[in-house]
Amino acid sequence: MKSGRVFWGAFFVILGLLGILNNFFGIGICWGTLWKLWPLLLVFLGISVFLKDTKLKWIIVASIGLLTGVVLFSSIQHGCDSVHRIVEHNFDDDDSSTTITQTLIESWSDPTATSVFRFEGGAGRFVMEDTTADYVSVDVNSSISAYLLRRERIEGRDHFYVGMEESSVKWEGGTAKNRVSMRLNPTPLWDVFVEAGAAKLKFDLTPYRIRTLSLEAGAADIEVRLGGRSDTTDVRVETGASSVKLLIPEEAACELRTESALSSKNFEGFDKVNSGLYRTSNFDQARQRISIRIESGLSSLSVKRIKGGEW
Repeated sequence: MKSGRVFWGAFFVILGLLGILNNFFGIGICWGTLWKLWPLLLVFLGISVFLKDTKLKWIIVASIGLLTGVVLFSSIQHGCDSVHRIVEHNFDDDDSSTTITQTLIESWSDPTATSVFRFEGGAGRFVMEDTTADYVSVDVNSSISAYLLRRERIEGRDHFYVGMEESSVKWEGGTAKNRVSMRLNPTPLWDVFVEAGAAKLKFDLTPYRIRTLSLEAGAADIEVRLGGRSDTTDVRVETGASSVKLLIPEEAACELRTESALSSKNFEGFDKVNSGLYRTSNFDQARQRISIRIESGLSSLSVKRIKGGEW
């Protein structure tokens, strides 16, 4: 038996087992500690150099494969856990008396059939889970900066921009608050663009007609639920070390493309077409189509098909 086959066999077995344990059993493992075992890889590699092709060498090579899988998987999970800690601990409740509270509204007047909503928020918690009878409504609780809401009509379409008034914000660690809750009118067909840093994003977009959704973030915890009000939806996600969870309607056809380095993937209900390309089995029959492209670094990626009432 060749050493390469032993290595890859052990590597894929441990990677699959760790994925199953993490996804279905919620085991409590300190991934940061396991990740620190990487120097052992150098030790085992050094030992394997001195050995001839014997059973002992196969055992060492298998150990290298197992340890490589453990280190790789734990590094991914450790990176995602770090995202949760940044968001949960640093952008939670702030006791500071300088918290800014705002309600920004653009009234429902002279609407266009298709509209654009753009949000830039830096680090914090950003939510879109409800609708409004106005055109756009935004609630802000921030100890970092006040926000502004701007409306323009460009080439026959309404464009809305929400962002911090301060062009440069200093955050020196510790606890801060930067929470923004956004609500859109469900009537127009929307193109939504979001740019954030170390952030937690939770968007329930089922009440809206979404044509385009673009999410760009650094270290982020992202949960997005898409609905079935638009015949076609184009989703683009670009992240660094992040946890990304997308929920799509079970009845929709979906094509998923990924370009990710060192990421764990959980794509329920998808068939793998080739490297980086996945499709649902109803891709050629369903009326509604969703196209998803994910570009990420060290991330945990999950795309799940759900029924109407799930979240």
